[in-house]
Amino acid sequence: MSSEQREPAQDNQRQRPTSELWGAWEQPDDTQPQQPALRPQFQRPPVPGGSQFNPADPQFTHREHVTGALPSHPSEAPLFRPTNAPFPGYQNSVQGQANLAPGAGYPPPQGQRPGYPPVPGPSPMPPPSQGQGQGYPPQRAGYPAYPGNPQYPFYQGYGPYAPPSGYNGYVPYPPYPPAGYYPYAPYAWQQPEPKRDSYLLGVGIAALVGSSLLLLAGLGCLGLLALFSIAPKQNLSASSIFASVVLFIAFAITGVVGGIAGLYHSIRQVFLRKPSRDFSLPRFWIFVILYLIVVGIGFLLHTQKQDVTYPALTVVLILLAGLFPALAVVALGVRRLHFPGSAAWPTTWRRFTLALLCGATLSIIIAGALELVAGVLLVHGQTANPLICADQPNAPGCQNPGVYTLLLIMIAVIAPIVEETVKPIGALVLMGRIRSAAEAFTLGLACGIGFNLIETTGYISSGYNDWLSVALIRTGSGLLHGFGAAMVTLGWYYLIHGKNRRFLLAFLCWLYAVLQHALWNGSWGLVLIPGPIGDYFNNANVTVGPYPIPAYEIINIVEALFMLAFFIYMTGRLRTRTPALPSPGEDQAASESGQKETVRA
Repeated sequence: MSSEQREPAQDNQRQRPTSELWGAWEQPDDTQPQQPALRPQFQRPPVPGGSQFNPADPQFTHREHVTGALPSHPSEAPLFRPTNAPFPGYQNSVQGQANLAPGAGYPPPQGQRPGYPPVPGPSPMPPPSQGQGQGYPPQRAGYPAYPGNPQYPFYQGYGPYAPPSGYNGYVPYPPYPPAGYYPYAPYAWQQPEPKRDSYLLGVGIAALVGSSLLLLAGLGCLGLLALFSIAPKQNLSASSIFASVVLFIAFAITGVVGGIAGLYHSIRQVFLRKPSRDFSLPRFWIFVILYLIVVGIGFLLHTQKQDVTYPALTVVLILLAGLFPALAVVALGVRRLHFPGSAAWPTTWRRFTLALLCGATLSIIIAGALELVAGVLLVHGQTANPLICADQPNAPGCQNPGVYTLLLIMIAVIAPIVEETVKPIGALVLMGRIRSAAEAFTLGLACGIGFNLIETTGYISSGYNDWLSVALIRTGSGLLHGFGAAMVTLGWYYLIHGKNRRFLLAFLCWLYAVLQHALWNGSWGLVLIPGPIGDYFNNANVTVGPYPIPAYEIINIVEALFMLAFFIYMTGRLRTRTPALPSPGEDQAASESGQKETVRA
């Protein structure tokens, strides 16, 4: 009878705790609830080499402080199967221990009361097969029924798993990449764009506008050339017409080709912010060979009296006769200024193109305007114009020796001073951002070469039937104008970036360029000297093959050899100095403070 079915206690009897009402635990009492069936404890056999397992006391119980009666299961409660039975193969892992017989059950625990049937134990498992762990059953196909007690067939097992039709199994994952291999490029930190140099940005915008105007001017020259070809020419000689056509073609090529090149570099600087490549040319002897080929073709035409028989071919030969010697000078200078073992060249294509176009356009226009003003002031009040007397010595008033003196002053004094001063304008625009003396020299060389291309083309085309002789005489003009402008630009560099005697060095560089040009132009003025000296230079000729060379041209040849020797010396001296680091881009200002050279006396 449970504790809930008991009769209530007498009022005069004080209710005691439930544990005291039960009395002694071992004494049976029909009026007290019987002790529930205890879970049998399994006495584990001793394991060799291990410590003994001491089960807990089955009579031990915790006494709790409660206010009511504790529920107690009746003695007729069914026997429950242990939830977690010991692993059946445990005893098989012990050497020398026999398996239990089927239905033998667990051994009675200590203190088990008599009369209770033993709990059925597990049936013995076969010994473990070779290759498997101790105590684990062998591998079987499918899931068979659990080999337990037949009286409790609670688990019947499952059959083998049959995959569905069309199933080809799992696709294995690809292997891991080897150590250090990354299939994707690592993320690089994007550095902020550097601050743009406002000065170079202004130069780029000015170059963009100037290149656009130059392109329009080139297209305009093409239009004027087309009109000139259909216009009547009754009052013009064949030589004048030919010279005008060649000059218009030279202007048109300079405008169209130069304008496109200037727009390309300006757009890349202003809008795209792309750096420019270093400027370099092939070996100078390649252009020398090409020039000799042009001279050979011209000589062949001259021997057959066909100098201008093919006008298109003659125009191309005249343009190339002025271009190849100039490119040979530039290639020689740039190669010698290139620092040995350095990847950086003296300057970039963008800067060189800007200087070249300025020399071929802006310098030509400014020099022509200044020379015209100086000539007008010089001949003001004179009876004859010296410029007319140079072309027409028999004109009225040209027999006066004073007229030829003025002409010599204009050619040998005014022209050299004006031209050598204004030729390096394109390099002066970039003087604040020039990285080294070698770059200043190269940019000045580009300005002089641009000036020479236009001037030499005009001179050669004026020769007409004798254009090859003029081309041979003008062979050294590229070195004259290029080297002179390079020396003046070098003087400006010393003046702005130098430290010791910079004013003196700048003046000496400019003076050398002026004297060099004055001697070149003044050699022609020797024929204007009255007396036997003038007559000798005017009538004496030196024959070189089929060509008679005037005596005054011998002076130009000697001077050209001297200029070439000094040109090689200067480029070698500038090359021995520490080269500037290559600029990361034209939109950034180069670090000038660490790259300025110390000018040596």
